[in-house]
Amino acid sequence: MRSRGDRGSMAVEFVVAVPAFALLLVLVSAGGQWLNLTGDVGSAARDAAREASIALSYQQAEQNAQVAAQADLGRTCTGTPTVDVQMFRNGAQVFGDASFATAQDLEVTVTCQASLSAFGDVGIPASPTFNDKAAAPLDPFVDRG
Repeated sequence: MRSRGDRGSMAVEFVVAVPAFALLLVLVSAGGQWLNLTGDVGSAARDAAREASIALSYQQAEQNAQVAAQADLGRTCTGTPTVDVQMFRNGAQVFGDASFATAQDLEVTVTCQASLSAFGDVGIPASPTFNDKAAAPLDPFVDRG
């Protein structure tokens, strides 16, 4: 038979264990959400690079990349995702529409600020910024000039 002292120590253990377990669940949930957002931005960067690579001009490449990123991220970002398209020829960066005709590769960077305000009480930033890069080759047999 248990004494009254055993019940008291069990109640103290319960009072300590339940909040610790709840905190662990919140941290696991926040980590999952963080990984999900990282994957979403990476996927949007790959889709944006793919769409930009089929464009016939630099302006069209930027527009295609922005549309693809916006379609993928939808309501994920607190605002509009930022898209940066850079072109390369022989490993060196080239600029402008005139250079687009001779560019060999392009790289797209997508940046998204997302809301994790639900996890702010456990020390996670309320609006972290996620970004990712993706590259795609340009078809050398397409006339972009």
